[in-house]
Amino acid sequence: MTGPTEPGNTVKRRRNPAALLVLPGVVYLVIAFVAVVALLISYSVRVERTSVLFAPVDLTTWSTALGDSYLWSTVGTTLRLGLIVSLITVVIAYPLAWCVQTMKRGWAAAAMLFVVFSPILVSVVVRSYGWQLLLRTGGPFGDTFDSWLYHEPGVILALVHVELPFAVFPILSSIRTIPAEYTEAAADLGASAAQRFRKVLLPLTAPGLLSALQLVFTLTISAFATPALLGGGRVTVLAQTIYQNIQLLAWPLAAVQAVILLVLTLIVLSLFAAVTRLIGGGVR
Repeated sequence: MTGPTEPGNTVKRRRNPAALLVLPGVVYLVIAFVAVVALLISYSVRVERTSVLFAPVDLTTWSTALGDSYLWSTVGTTLRLGLIVSLITVVIAYPLAWCVQTMKRGWAAAAMLFVVFSPILVSVVVRSYGWQLLLRTGGPFGDTFDSWLYHEPGVILALVHVELPFAVFPILSSIRTIPAEYTEAAADLGASAAQRFRKVLLPLTAPGLLSALQLVFTLTISAFATPALLGGGRVTVLAQTIYQNIQLLAWPLAAVQAVILLVLTLIVLSLFAAVTRLIGGGVR
């Protein structure tokens, strides 16, 4: 009599352990993200530094911050660096990823991947000091690029070096999904190398390209160490102003700036996600 219900009971019993495995991750997400963001927002609607969890809501800090021209100048610098670094990084990462994919010898591809990803093995502070030594007067590149140090070009150069591995990986993953027969068929139909790239490779790798842009842009606008060390105080981004206000114990103002940075990041991620869905639908 109970035979027909046993399969359902078995399925239900099998699903419960999976739900239990997911539960710690959900709890961590709630605590580490939602609760922290809620606390950040609560600090942004205060006017004084206080450790009290619940304080009277006051939007004075927001009104002062939003009317501050220096803050918007910093936001503009942050977004500009993010856009420039993203574009340059992707332009360099695409041919690198393609070279890795087309290498016939496995050891050569592995060696190139190691060179590309080796910056991740070194601290960002060490990399930044390394660029200071390279670009300073008397350094290997100082005679040519000494004017870049402590200005935006030097910061951009170092950030591209830092973010390059994060652009190569999604582009390479996208390239590896394209069957070789596609480009061979295009070549048999008379398409030139430029036409094969523009009409076959680029549309099919667009999702990976957008993922690389999204990842690099997000990492760049939240970068702190590289702009601080190579900007020399002349290049100020939002992450620096947040840190400076925390040092000055101006917690409400730092919270407002952190919320602005978070909102900008979410807007950019949403735009990239929308474009990715649009392109993905067009490719299908």
